[in-house]
Amino acid sequence: MLTNTSGISNLSGYQAQLVVSNSNRFFNRETPSSESKESNDTVDISSQAKEILTEYQQENSELEQKHEIESQQLEREYLLEKNKLETEFNQKKQRLNINVYV
Repeated sequence: MLTNTSGISNLSGYQAQLVVSNSNRFFNRETPSSESKESNDTVDISSQAKEILTEYQQENSELEQKHEIESQQLEREYLLEKNKLETEFNQKKQRLNINVYV
């Protein structure tokens, strides 16, 4: 026995098929807008990633320059100290040679 429940018996198979096809069209309409939003999100993320990468590269470049400058300064200090020690050593050696010959 068939019962009448909320108008389901009023739909024929053809009408039910139309409802399904309408729901497919509705679903398909949502997909492009969500793809468009996803595309916009990708563009936003991509531009943010480029900004972050640029900032990283600038900071990295600044650090490398700072490191290079500090390295050069330390090397100069080392060479000055080395020359000073060599000069002192040569002076002491010369004094010893003078004392030996005397």
